[in-house]
Amino acid sequence: MPTSHHAFRALPFDQQAQLVWDEGRHLATRYEEVDTVALYHMEGGFFVELFYNPIDNVLQERLITFVSTALLESYASVVNLDDLKLE
Repeated sequence: MPTSHHAFRALPFDQQAQLVWDEGRHLATRYEEVDTVALYHMEGGFFVELFYNPIDNVLQERLITFVSTALLESYASVVNLDDLKLE
């Protein structure tokens, strides 16, 4: 059973990150200052941006979750929403 957006947000960061890797579908990567930002679509019907610092080789304890496809604007050139099974 997929994890809901609400249940995901209630988890500690380490469990959130593990769920992203276990259940998420990587869609795209973008770059923001020194961070690499990986976008995932979760089986529960929401999106997660996971931040990684390649210079220090560390996963930042930072992620952003959202449900609105309107927030995918910065990925418009690489993410095709028709490929996603959005409910």
